[in-house]
Amino acid sequence: MDRFFSTWRHFSRYSLLFIGAILFTLTLNPALGQTEAANTAVVINALTHPDLGIIASVSLIDLEEPNERQAVDNEILSIGFAPKLRRAIGLTVHGHLAYVTSFNLPITGGMSSGDNVLIINLEDREFVGEIPMEAGTTPQQVALVSDQKLYVTCAAAHEVHVVDIPNRNVTKVLTGSFNKPTGITLLNGKAYVSNPAWEWDPVAGRVSYYDSTVTVIDTETDVILKSIPVPTNAGQILNDGESTVILKTTGNYNDVLGHLVLIDANTDEVVETVKLDFTPGSAALNSEKQLFMQGSWRNPGLLIYDIVARDWIRDEDNTIANFSNDADTSLSGGLTFAPDGNLYITQPDWGGSGQNYVRVMDVADASLLRSYHVGHGANNLKFATIIPRREDLNNDGFVNASDLVIAARFLGDEGPGIIADVNGDEVVDVRDLVLIGQGL
Repeated sequence: MDRFFSTWRHFSRYSLLFIGAILFTLTLNPALGQTEAANTAVVINALTHPDLGIIASVSLIDLEEPNERQAVDNEILSIGFAPKLRRAIGLTVHGHLAYVTSFNLPITGGMSSGDNVLIINLEDREFVGEIPMEAGTTPQQVALVSDQKLYVTCAAAHEVHVVDIPNRNVTKVLTGSFNKPTGITLLNGKAYVSNPAWEWDPVAGRVSYYDSTVTVIDTETDVILKSIPVPTNAGQILNDGESTVILKTTGNYNDVLGHLVLIDANTDEVVETVKLDFTPGSAALNSEKQLFMQGSWRNPGLLIYDIVARDWIRDEDNTIANFSNDADTSLSGGLTFAPDGNLYITQPDWGGSGQNYVRVMDVADASLLRSYHVGHGANNLKFATIIPRREDLNNDGFVNASDLVIAARFLGDEGPGIIADVNGDEVVDVRDLVLIGQGL
């Protein structure tokens, strides 16, 4: 009974503090505690080549800096560690934290090792933890379901792992409906996972392709809802933010070519399959629901498909072949749209000679706006608005009631370096709680 009342007293104290902080917040200047945000591009440089002294890394681009050279903080963190061949595959960003999937490739056969999701504090530019995965899973892409949960596609294990973010561990493994799961996108309470369904055949010395699918998961219950058949080698998958999931398939790089597949997220049925006469490259969707896609290596350039009209704006015979103001600069590579509508194109140099760039295109006239020189194998790119968040006491990327509870434990403490001293005045008082309350 004493334990019950003790627990209740603690609970009541934190609850009252929480309510008090929220109410007091409303009486103060709303600008209190606001800090300057830094708009940043996070680039994963994926090339690892121990013989050349190259290992996977992270570069940051300050998008507010007009000088292209000064804007890049190149290879600020190393992901790979020689002599192991370490791969960095997936990237997602929330607030000041980046989550990067990574694993070691075996030197001679066997399964991968060191499989994990690395957590990077982008503000402090340091690793702040990792989520270990079982060896041999080869994690691919990561999707942030909520402030408590991540999904990670694991190709070699044919699984999707459910991660508890606060505890940084795998709590559930989804299996039975996946074959080499790779891409993942979240829409309307569901996750859509692409299954390329390929396997290396060591006897034949070639890749064998099986029936590709898209697996649908209820993100609230982690229950697998459906498996949708799609054309060969399902790959990149994304959505329009409303009701359509967009899948790109690449075929077998020989006699089977690529497709675009549109899935109605209300019914989880395929509503359109567009046959391509080539193997497509990277794709990205803008705010007008226009899908920009890299063409084949034989006919490079950008194609544009209107998702709403279900028709081509620019097809393979009418690609954007060059930048309008710099025809000699390549526009091949990975595609990501920025919030301002400009298209960012990562151009990796897999040979290790250092010609790796992020190009910025104004899609209104296909002009080259900027060209950033980044790290080896510049591949994945995401955008972050990095706001200094001293309110995030447990450094999980979220400001929530957990941070308020932590702060309450230090209430009344004085001195330098106290974690709960959010405003830096060397005393933990109601003003610190207010700042946390404003961040909720």
